[in-house]
Amino acid sequence: MRTQTLFGILFLLGGIFQSITAYLIYQGHDHYILRFANRKLGMIIYIIFALLLFLLAYINLF
Repeated sequence: MRTQTLFGILFLLGGIFQSITAYLIYQGHDHYILRFANRKLGMIIYIIFALLLFLLAYINLF
């Protein structure tokens, strides 16, 4: 397995977990980001981070 493929898989898993975190914040679960920002801004931060990780996964896998 090439290192680039491994990084792609790791970025994909990271994006999935960040998406799950954004969804849980949307559902009302407490998270440490809510100490610094309100719920809407926290969700936006995690969605942007997840999209960045999905982009990196796409670049490394294809």
